[in-house]
Amino acid sequence: PVFLTKNGYGTMVLMSIEQYSALTDPIEYALDEADSAAKESKIRYSGADVFRRVRERIDGDD
Repeated sequence: PVFLTKNGYGTMVLMSIEQYSALTDPIEYALDEADSAAKESKIRYSGADVFRRVRERIDGDD
């Protein structure tokens, strides 16, 4: 990748489509898997529950 700066601060990254795909394909695959799992499950969470659970994982309060 090529990193572009403005006044010494990073502003943009230029990379090949292959590099971009290598970064994003696993994420897209995981999201597709999550969508499939959600369609098969009856369990639903509110937005507040989701953010609370994410915050707990970030803070290490598993």
